[in-house]
Amino acid sequence: MTVPHLHLLGGFDFNGVGATAPVFSRKTRGMVAYLALQAGQAQSREKLAALLWSLNGEAQARMSLRQAVSSVRKAMSVSGGGRFLTEGANIALHLDDFDFDVARFEALAASTAPEDLERAVAVYRGDLLDGLGLREEPFEEWLRVERERLRAIAVSALGRLINHYTAAGDPAACIRAAMRLLAMEPLREDAHRALMRSYAAQGRINLALKQYELCRDALQRELRLMPEAETRNLHEELRARRGAPPVRPPASSAEPEATRPPTRYVKSSGVNIAYQVTGDGPVDLVYVPGWVSNLDLAWASPRFTHVLKRLGSFSRLIRIDKRGTGLSDRNVGLPTLEQRMEDMRAVLDAVGSNRTVLFGSSEGGPMCILFAATYPERTAAMVLTGAYARGIWSKDYPWARTVDEVQQDIDTVERQWGEPAEMRNAAPSLIENMVEREWFAAYLRNSASPADAIALWRWGTEIDVRDILPAIHVPTLVLQRTGDRWVKPEEGRYLAAHIEGARYVELVGRDHVIWGEGCDGLIDEIKDFVTGALPAARAERVLISVLALAIDGAADDAKASEQADIVRDELLLGGTEIRRSRSRLLAAFQRPTRAIECAVAIANHLRPNGLDIRAAIHIGECEARGGDFSGIAIEVTSRLLDHARPGQIIASRTIRDLVVGSGLTFEEQGEMKASGLPGALQYFAVTGAPPAL
Repeated sequence: MTVPHLHLLGGFDFNGVGATAPVFSRKTRGMVAYLALQAGQAQSREKLAALLWSLNGEAQARMSLRQAVSSVRKAMSVSGGGRFLTEGANIALHLDDFDFDVARFEALAASTAPEDLERAVAVYRGDLLDGLGLREEPFEEWLRVERERLRAIAVSALGRLINHYTAAGDPAACIRAAMRLLAMEPLREDAHRALMRSYAAQGRINLALKQYELCRDALQRELRLMPEAETRNLHEELRARRGAPPVRPPASSAEPEATRPPTRYVKSSGVNIAYQVTGDGPVDLVYVPGWVSNLDLAWASPRFTHVLKRLGSFSRLIRIDKRGTGLSDRNVGLPTLEQRMEDMRAVLDAVGSNRTVLFGSSEGGPMCILFAATYPERTAAMVLTGAYARGIWSKDYPWARTVDEVQQDIDTVERQWGEPAEMRNAAPSLIENMVEREWFAAYLRNSASPADAIALWRWGTEIDVRDILPAIHVPTLVLQRTGDRWVKPEEGRYLAAHIEGARYVELVGRDHVIWGEGCDGLIDEIKDFVTGALPAARAERVLISVLALAIDGAADDAKASEQADIVRDELLLGGTEIRRSRSRLLAAFQRPTRAIECAVAIANHLRPNGLDIRAAIHIGECEARGGDFSGIAIEVTSRLLDHARPGQIIASRTIRDLVVGSGLTFEEQGEMKASGLPGALQYFAVTGAPPAL
């Protein structure tokens, strides 16, 4: 049975039963979190105002508190559980029938049973209210203390799991717990030693010795200390054992496990993203795979291993498992394209890559396209292979698969999941190769659950990035197989024709995957392009989402000041003001969902004061000069605002297509013509708000 939930570990997620998730302002989220961690205990209004609005005047703080209380009361009234009580000067939040992750985490972590401890660390998705900052010192101090307290509980639970699995002789489980602990506490020598012993117990001596090096380097870098004597002695014991004959890997393994690269993690908006780095070439190249993937299982294919090693021969190769797949966090819901783009940026930040060649295969192509348009200063060049601009057939894109063909694909996936992979479309040249078919089936099984794989397949067909192709100004190579059964040559030609200066190369062959027939020819083309491409000049043209907003209703000076405060508060998260008057606003955002969230939050704040907004959001290329923006996208958005009715938020078709998976819903409204546009611009009303982030 579905129950309402409030999740605060790794971010903020509030949702009721059968109700649209409310879009709380940042300070309202902070108030809900503060009350939830003291559920059932009454807190005075004066205390809450001082905690969250200490920088405001007393009258303004009381007004802001009233608005926050009203917002939470409405959300709780339709949540299907819990109680929000306001009695006189006191406020209390009761979470009866709510799934409150902090309470569940603390209860599980207090247990001595290892299965409960495993569930506890699974619930701990990240730090309390990860990503939320309010610039209010009283609240920030409270949040710091609570974050450290809960983090210490998670660390303790992982330490107890390591001890349990060590005593039980379960090295694989011990490795999982120790790696999770080291992601949180990288200087914990006891966790490093547990990893070394567990690797050694599996016969992976080289990996155990590598772990010592990681421990030593971290201690020297952060503390200028050498490892403890116990750690050094363990290292010497393992070095002495390395002389023994190595354990042979299974015949089906292409790469001995001990020589495979370590999988590392970086957190992006509360989600753990897995990545691996190999090769030592002079240029960084990030490979974004299609559909689903598994970093470790890729090395079990001789063909895929060969491709990865060749890529790493001329580059520092960075590979990721996208959120929801492989070794990254699962069960995180359907992603948006921009979330996955930001995940990739987090990985590049973690490995210190400031300018990178993007290599997108299949469904990984649109993500690279969005990144290249959004972050041109960080994109050295782009390679696309078997990629597409739109995921499903339309009159003006007639090469993609039809709705019926997509359903046939999904039926096949569901029917054959777990069996030796049917390679008829992915790699027909390997259809008789049972080793590759068995490997590919295992690769898919370990990349996603059947339900998640099907949901991600459907999600991939809803992508449409055609409108942002003209915003790409980096060297681009488009590679396409002549007989690819999933992505037709016309789709590769379309990409090349609509990306400025793109080079198009058509290769003979039928395989969609990059490790299929003729893979060496494919890598040769990439190597020649990457090693010969000139670095792209730092671009002044950028892709931004533009929000145009008008406040309807007469406003006196006090209300005008309040409006300005609300707008300023919402824009602090990801927005840059372009220009503003008393009743109108233009702002730029890098993320389209953030532009919509901002409009929704401002509308929710102003409505209790009898004020409605009209808002329009569009995405396009603009000229950026410092903090100033200009360009056709701004003018189009301003014109689009004229079509919004009071209380309505509208978005262009391009925005709608880019936020697939966000939980937003849209209703078609009409078309608008404007100079500078190749045709009429479809626009839609936002009819369902996204979950609060």
